[in-house]
Amino acid sequence: MIKPRKRWVLVADGARARIFVRTHGTLENALGHDFIGDNVKQSALGSSKPGRDFESASPTRHSYEPRTDWRQHQKELFAQELCEVLEKSNNNKELDELVVIASPKTLGNLRAHLSKQLLAKVTAEIPKDVTKFTERELVEFLEREI
Repeated sequence: MIKPRKRWVLVADGARARIFVRTHGTLENALGHDFIGDNVKQSALGSSKPGRDFESASPTRHSYEPRTDWRQHQKELFAQELCEVLEKSNNNKELDELVVIASPKTLGNLRAHLSKQLLAKVTAEIPKDVTKFTERELVEFLEREI
């Protein structure tokens, strides 16, 4: 008897994610919960105002732009945490195939943190934000796209 393949579907954006097991046209939550990243305002992440300085040749003042985009950094950390969860599940042999549906930037962040072993199990990547879809809408979307 052939063992059925464990197909997982990751649906994510920069702050929310759901991981499903796909079986016979249905989706079930693989880990029993959704993932919600920190959604902190920009002003709470860094200083509230950028520093200011005088122009050397005139009395004109200007502000400095921060070197770090804190919101983007927060999204990268969220993608890294998701990849750690997927890696742990992969090491426990809980999945055989992975479909990743994420906003384009999040998809890039996820790719950067996935191991070669897990990247080899990715059967499809769809650069679209569908995190607000219901499970029924996701099933219909997957049937159209894959």
